[in-house]
Amino acid sequence: MFYEVIIDAEETANKCTIAPLVYRPDFTLFRVKGQEMMGPLTAPILLHHEGQCLTVLRKSLGKVQGVSSIDCVWHRLDLLLRRVSGRLPQLARIPDGFRTAYPRKSAQQTDPASGLATIEAIFVAGALLGNWDVSLLSQYYFGRQFVEFNAGRFLELGVPEASDLGALPVLSPRFRHSLQRRRDRGRA
Repeated sequence: MFYEVIIDAEETANKCTIAPLVYRPDFTLFRVKGQEMMGPLTAPILLHHEGQCLTVLRKSLGKVQGVSSIDCVWHRLDLLLRRVSGRLPQLARIPDGFRTAYPRKSAQQTDPASGLATIEAIFVAGALLGNWDVSLLSQYYFGRQFVEFNAGRFLELGVPEASDLGALPVLSPRFRHSLQRRRDRGRA
């Protein structure tokens, strides 16, 4: 499975849950700043809170090979969507009932109560589409906690891997030095 993620330049690099995955060959990260347009997204679905529920869509789509997502603060989402050229992929939302492990607080108070961190949403989408890949959460400090919080919900939705304690994410050490911080911010 491949993942395409649009990262807003306004996103705080230290809080970005996606930037640490820039090294992965299955990830394509698009950093956007200013008013520049982006090329079309190639994944068949785009995670969006107003889309059709992923559990319904997966039946009609068959085998899905890719997922797109936008990593930004909630109040900038529509602005970034308008800057994607070409036709948008099918909008898909994560089913209700998942709980974030990311301790967040929005200065604008625009975050929905059930909102997930971008990497959490991508992980859930992959798992529901048949790709339980705990390495997605290996750079996410709250990865194991997220899976533990939501194991019951995964099981309800037919993802048996959630019951295997050996299938929980393990945090990989990541040493951030000045070059790595510049890479995370898209400046190197």
